[in-house]
Amino acid sequence: MPTSSEPADQAAADWRRALRACVDAFDAFASPSAIVFYRLDASGEPADFELFGMPEAMHRIYVARYRMLDPLHPSRCAAGERAVVTLSSELPDERRDASAYWTRFLRRHDVADVVEIWLRDAGRTVGAFSLLRFDGRAAARGGDGARARFAPGEIDALARLQPVAEAALGPLLRARRGIHRIDCEARLTYREEQIARLVRDGRSNKEIARDLALGQPTIKTHLMRMYRKLGVSNRTELVGALFL
Repeated sequence: MPTSSEPADQAAADWRRALRACVDAFDAFASPSAIVFYRLDASGEPADFELFGMPEAMHRIYVARYRMLDPLHPSRCAAGERAVVTLSSELPDERRDASAYWTRFLRRHDVADVVEIWLRDAGRTVGAFSLLRFDGRAAARGGDGARARFAPGEIDALARLQPVAEAALGPLLRARRGIHRIDCEARLTYREEQIARLVRDGRSNKEIARDLALGQPTIKTHLMRMYRKLGVSNRTELVGALFL
């Protein structure tokens, strides 16, 4: 017999399938070391991050310390005509040694290059992919990682894929409710946001543990911590506080 969770489950499955297809396509044509997807919230800030190959610790440092220094932050370049923007276009080589974002974050994490791919809906940027290329040798020798940068042919391929990704994800992104912005004291970690989205999609603790390759006690611990942060007592109230 159908259950009330089936539409949500199907929508979540459709989203994961489409997002994975886009990530696989970018990987096939440009071979990034890591890919990050994010949605833009009502204020234009990146939210609801999905990490593919980026270490969670690196992402936490980015969000906590360097997000607003990012030359590819949507507030700086999402409104331009180009839907694919390179790091070198926003932070040229001659300015990098003076950039804390480059010297303290990107270079320290062996990032040689970044490309941002904007997804738009009726002219408004609603989401993006960040593609990162790592090069440990560049950090070791204090260089700029020029040899590991995305090649012009790879950038062209990404530009051709951008409208395909936009068409595939646009309708799903339009219907997908993101996590509301909450104050700093209640801010969720990346892992907690992952779990919150799966709770919203109707997944049980057992299913969440399987999806994230974690133990069920770990999921329960994360949920209890989220309840305390948000002042709620159950999964229904959690979804209401974050998504409704």
